[in-house]
Amino acid sequence: MFEDKIARLRDELANYGAEGVVLTQSENVYYATGFESVMDGWRLPEPISGVYIPRDQSMPITLLLPEASLISLLVAEREGYPINFQSLKTFDLLNFCVMARAEDLYLKLEQTAGERLSHFSSKIEGKCEPDIVAALVTMLKERGTLEKLILFDDMRIAIKLDQAIGQRHGDAYDMLFKVRAIKTKKEIEIFRQSGLKADRVMSHTVSLLGRGKTWSQIEKSVAKFMIDEDINPLPTSPMLFGGTYDMAFKPDLFRTLFNKNFGQGQIVILETQGQYRKVWIDINRTAHIGTASEAYREQHQMVKSCFDLVVEKMKPGNNTADICDAVQSTLAQNLDTPGKLLLIIHSIGAFPLENPMNFPATGLGATNGFMIEPSMILSFDCLYFGSKLGPSHMENVFEITEHSAKSLYRYPLDLIEV
Repeated sequence: MFEDKIARLRDELANYGAEGVVLTQSENVYYATGFESVMDGWRLPEPISGVYIPRDQSMPITLLLPEASLISLLVAEREGYPINFQSLKTFDLLNFCVMARAEDLYLKLEQTAGERLSHFSSKIEGKCEPDIVAALVTMLKERGTLEKLILFDDMRIAIKLDQAIGQRHGDAYDMLFKVRAIKTKKEIEIFRQSGLKADRVMSHTVSLLGRGKTWSQIEKSVAKFMIDEDINPLPTSPMLFGGTYDMAFKPDLFRTLFNKNFGQGQIVILETQGQYRKVWIDINRTAHIGTASEAYREQHQMVKSCFDLVVEKMKPGNNTADICDAVQSTLAQNLDTPGKLLLIIHSIGAFPLENPMNFPATGLGATNGFMIEPSMILSFDCLYFGSKLGPSHMENVFEITEHSAKSLYRYPLDLIEV
């Protein structure tokens, strides 16, 4: 898996005229090397690991990590997920590494573990540096890159390198998202597994709905279910746009007040998100408390027809925005308020939104879309916000094959009535 990623990264580095790339954002370090730390969960504003990937294949891929984290390379290897690197550069993390270096006369490692740790230690370049910036300064100076363009995914790091040694620098993310848009076979397999998980989560969520239930009860149960399924729920609530609707979303931003019970006739939006094995689950369905009116059922079916027509056109060679515009200007006109139908196709991966477009890629310019290619994983939002009868939402994630889009989720798009 890593060979394909690194090859694509190096191709893009050549296109950008860059000598290499320094990745220190935890998701990017994991993407390129498989390395992760339990301390990533701290979400610190500064990095605690990194990797340098040179364009030149004869130069080593260098993993930067705290010296005390050397043991994690052995742990990952034993768990069947060896880390991708050719050399190591270590640095101190608070006083953890000082403690780790202290002699322990009572510590006895099994022979194999000692041999592997010795092997990893032999890959370390130079001495342990006081911090990650100092480690990068030393490493890049030794590689003679100062007058060559190096891309960074953290501009604070780039600025520090510029101040310290005058390193030429640029933003790595435009290049990264182009690379990440095309998934490897291993990534696609993980996404397929995530589809099975998403269906199970939605089934569990729907089983909780009913009159008298509260949103907080459902959120807590869904979050626990996701954790039990090895899914990390979206922080704060696993339901990104979950809530009920009674002529207006309650309260703003689709959040239902925790002390309100579901009542007859309410519409419940179930956009459920979380990460499974570092890839995002993004599934959305619409439920109705009690029996829905025939008019609302017809509206939901019309939204589903728009959804299906877009999916038919999600093929390699087509532009995502053009597909949506074609449906918006034709079939969607049958809705009560056509302008309230939001159609958007976006790439998904380690981030919920990682389109192969130049920064800024979350503004109006993102609606220009991008060309669909095989091996992309795309999420399609079809969200109707009309107020006459209430909203109808649905969303699936798709694997793009050579000729079509294959949904990774199997839970029906039909209106859920409970």
